[in-house]
Amino acid sequence: MRFTIDTELERIIVPDTFFNQIDKMNAVLKEHGSEGTEIIDYVQYIKKAIASAEKNAPVRKSDLKTLKKK
Repeated sequence: MRFTIDTELERIIVPDTFFNQIDKMNAVLKEHGSEGTEIIDYVQYIKKAIASAEKNAPVRKSDLKTLKKK
């Protein structure tokens, strides 16, 4: 899932499907017996993703083709 950080608006822009995708992940967790503490929070999900991304150097959009998913 890709996010956009808009420095002019000072906002994180998520895909239109973001909230539905998180809701689906939470539904799967509930279905498999997860407790309330394991439910995915929208904001915490973004914070965790940003923290992981900050460990790497910034790249241009044109360089994305050469990167491999972990």
